[in-house]
Amino acid sequence: MTKISPKTIAEAIYSATKGKSGNDLGLALKRSVKVLENKRMIGKSEEVLSALQKIIDKKEGIVRMKATTAHKIETTERKKLENEIKEKYKAQSVISEFFEKPELLGGIRVEVGEEILDATYKNKLRKLEKFLIREI
Repeated sequence: MTKISPKTIAEAIYSATKGKSGNDLGLALKRSVKVLENKRMIGKSEEVLSALQKIIDKKEGIVRMKATTAHKIETTERKKLENEIKEKYKAQSVISEFFEKPELLGGIRVEVGEEILDATYKNKLRKLEKFLIREI
């Protein structure tokens, strides 16, 4: 028996629901849940939803970004960062989340997909510490 992956189910759900709305969309989604139930994959629903989100984002040109700073950043700086991410990834739009963690001391940590740019002071100090205590 062939094993069906959450990604395969997500692709099927995307195809089945593309361009639908209202009752047609509701029916397609109910059928999708029934398939998950029949395949005993309800426990994998989080993985299916995550894969489905990635498919939708890719098809629609959406990039998701998480930015973490020690202090709140102004709206203009947020917009500037979003525009830079939009340009870098050639995205139609950027969905961003901003977090504050005072323990970072300063700087910024930006996550886009699997890529992470950590320019926080805490990270720089950790790298400096490793450099200074390395064996010669």
